[in-house]
Amino acid sequence: MVSRTVLAIAIAAWTLLSWGGRIRLLTSAEQDAANWLRIGGSLLIGLVAVLVLLFAAGGGLERWVLTLFAVWTAVIWVRSLYSVWTNDHTLGFQLVHTVLAVGFFVLVYLSVRTGWGASSAA
Repeated sequence: MVSRTVLAIAIAAWTLLSWGGRIRLLTSAEQDAANWLRIGGSLLIGLVAVLVLLFAAGGGLERWVLTLFAVWTAVIWVRSLYSVWTNDHTLGFQLVHTVLAVGFFVLVYLSVRTGWGASSAA
C-alpha cells in the first residue's frame, strides 16, 4: 500500500495538473455555476483530502473525507468520459481526458483502500 504522504502528494499533483488550467473558467466574464461546482468542487475536495491525509491520518475523519473524494472523483470522471467520447471531439482530446480519468481512478482506488484499510479502522 502507498503511504499517506505519497497519496497526498499524488492527489495534489494530479488535481493541480487536471484542474489548475481550468481556474481561468472560474474567473472569466462568462462564469457558469456548473464550472464552479465541477472545477471548484474538485479543487476543494482534493485540497481537503490532502490536508486530512497529512494532518488527520488514520481516523474516522480521514475515512469519510477519502470516501467523499473517491465518490466525487469517480462521478465527475465517469461523466466526463461519457461526454468526451460520445460528443464530437478530436481523438487527442479524448485520449488526454482518458489519461486524466485513469489517473483519477487510480487515486480513487488508493483513497478507498487507505480510508477503509485495516490500519485505519477506528
